[in-house]
Amino acid sequence: MDQGMLPEVSPGKGRIWRAGIPAPVVSMMPTPRGVGDFTAQGWLVFLSYFAVAALCYRAASSCWRDGEPRRLCRVWIALAGILVLLGVNKQLDLHVWLNSFGRRLAESEGWYQNRWIAQVTFFGGFAVAVVAVFLFLIWLAWGHLREVSGALCGMAALGAFLVIRAISFDVVDLRTYIGGIKLHEILELMGILLLGVSAAIYLKNPD
Repeated sequence: MDQGMLPEVSPGKGRIWRAGIPAPVVSMMPTPRGVGDFTAQGWLVFLSYFAVAALCYRAASSCWRDGEPRRLCRVWIALAGILVLLGVNKQLDLHVWLNSFGRRLAESEGWYQNRWIAQVTFFGGFAVAVVAVFLFLIWLAWGHLREVSGALCGMAALGAFLVIRAISFDVVDLRTYIGGIKLHEILELMGILLLGVSAAIYLKNPD
């Protein structure tokens, strides 16, 4: 059925439902501003995520093949998976879509003036989730921290990058420039580099 022919009813103030679907869901279809980084640097970082993820996967394969402890091998697998997800999100910017949906929902439901409560809750939860993932990686690598210390430092840098970028997008600008480059971008590049070097060193000398 054509969308223009769908019935509209207004069950409450600030709400418009179209064929049973809340208006915020329908209205979030347009692409929000700021999605993706389609500069040369953005594409280079995007490809770097997958290149380093491949190195981590090779490290995991080498780990399994050489009969190394399973926990250590799982660390490399987990790092490869995380990097793939971050690489995909580099150009999709799912947090931007989520922020756009939340903003439209707040406007539709009439609590836009108090949106800071939802923002603090969301970004606080996001920061806690990032820390939880990092602590999980440390737990997984316990007893083998020496072999993956560089990779864990890289993940710490990427975690800081994610939190700074997410909070700076819509709450408070925490971005700082160093030599004309944003601090959170430096953290991102540093994290990817540390992970790549760590995986390469492990492949060269797994012992």
